[in-house]
Amino acid sequence: MARRRSHPVFRIALRTGTAARRTCAPNVFAACCCLFAACCSLLSGCSANIIRGDSSGQLDQSSASISISPNTSVVAPGQTVQLFATVTDEANTLVSWAVNGVPGGNSSVGTVSPSGLYLAPSTAPIGGSATVSATSVADSSMSANALVTICNMVSVNPTSASVEIGTTLQFVATLNGIANANVVWSVEGVPGGNSAFGTISASGDYSAPAVVPNSSLTVTAVDPADSLASATATISVFDPAVVDAHEQWLDGVADAAAADGCTDISVQQEATESVTDVINRFGLTAGEGSCLVLWPISTDPAVIRYSFAWGGTIDGKDILYISDVSQMRIWNAEDVAGN
Repeated sequence: MARRRSHPVFRIALRTGTAARRTCAPNVFAACCCLFAACCSLLSGCSANIIRGDSSGQLDQSSASISISPNTSVVAPGQTVQLFATVTDEANTLVSWAVNGVPGGNSSVGTVSPSGLYLAPSTAPIGGSATVSATSVADSSMSANALVTICNMVSVNPTSASVEIGTTLQFVATLNGIANANVVWSVEGVPGGNSAFGTISASGDYSAPAVVPNSSLTVTAVDPADSLASATATISVFDPAVVDAHEQWLDGVADAAAADGCTDISVQQEATESVTDVINRFGLTAGEGSCLVLWPISTDPAVIRYSFAWGGTIDGKDILYISDVSQMRIWNAEDVAGN
């Protein structure tokens, strides 16, 4: 038969998560180029295009070669990337650089210095990318290419945060390396946010709601001139009174566990973890006499004052459950609510 005991208890902790996203290029072609560049960079076998021939059009079988590193890269308009050309089995290792076939490049496609420093144009070129080539000075039939994708880039700072109800947090958006950029802000996909999720101003000033939402929230900044360029931040809104109550709850766990003969309380349900999932996790590690600490059902600080422990079994092992409600919550590893 299950046992139930009453003890003073616990605290409520909130978790944060984060995610940031960058999408490239102001048109479909550029987006495709960005995808290609990202995929290519993941493949160790991705290599530069090496071309060598002789005056008769026959393939030269010599071992000389040229390569560019990196052979794919992504930069924001107006930003730079350093490219390196390597010539092997040639006494003269000098190379000449070109962008889209233009020696040294130009303002439309970007420029490249004699040392291989590529400077992207101030706006993304048609197609969203540029081909930078290095040609051997000793043998002009030998060259290598690198693909540079030019994308509008947005970043947000901070990328994750915890915010107390009714308080504010300042977000800063950076567009192509320029801070305090003019972007469109939204919370959970709602432009400017709302009373349930909190609101955010055109300058990135976020105001948390008066009530804690059911989950973490996503704040998004989008370049108004390029909807594919965006970044996100994750925030968790918390009530300090609830946090304090949960701390009292956890403070009581050790006493409740000791009173009921628990030898281990290391497995505790997390705020975002279902009862089923934590029971499965507990079953993998629980030893005889272990206690599973459940997340409090109530978020009312006035309610989270008692803990209850009762017995059960997992895989034949006698274990105890600790929760904060005055009724049986789990019986034989099943939530009484059917979860």
